[in-house]
Amino acid sequence: MSVHTVDDLARIIAQHRADVAAARMAADQRSRHHEDARHECEAPLREVAMPLFGEWSKRLSVEGYPTSVEDLLGCHPPSLVFRLTPKGATASSLSLVCHDGPAVRFTMNIDGKDVGDDLESPLAEVDSQIVLDALGRFVTAALAATIPKRSDCRG
Repeated sequence: MSVHTVDDLARIIAQHRADVAAARMAADQRSRHHEDARHECEAPLREVAMPLFGEWSKRLSVEGYPTSVEDLLGCHPPSLVFRLTPKGATASSLSLVCHDGPAVRFTMNIDGKDVGDDLESPLAEVDSQIVLDALGRFVTAALAATIPKRSDCRG
């Protein structure tokens, strides 16, 4: 084996080891940020959003609209998910997802499609009114998606 081949191989292995070390460091950093976001976000969202999600879920269920609330605050990314699954329709969801900052992103999926109506708010500003507004927009859109579309065909 030539000296040139050995030097090339040594360089490749050294670069790979450096890349692995950098990837591990970046993963550790992301893990710390996610853990910080979870710890900062978990209690405030449980306090503000969970009671509202529970109340709206019960009321919608009584009215005949199946719902569920998923507490994923211990997961990555930490989140709360409110699902509405009207009979004969695709499930829709409103997710409150914790991010660094700390911040909370409200995302909606209506009738199986992500809608671009995301709202992000600093965690300190998330209060019951912001959650109520998001729930109102979400339930309105999710229920509207269940209305059959009229065909323009005339026979």
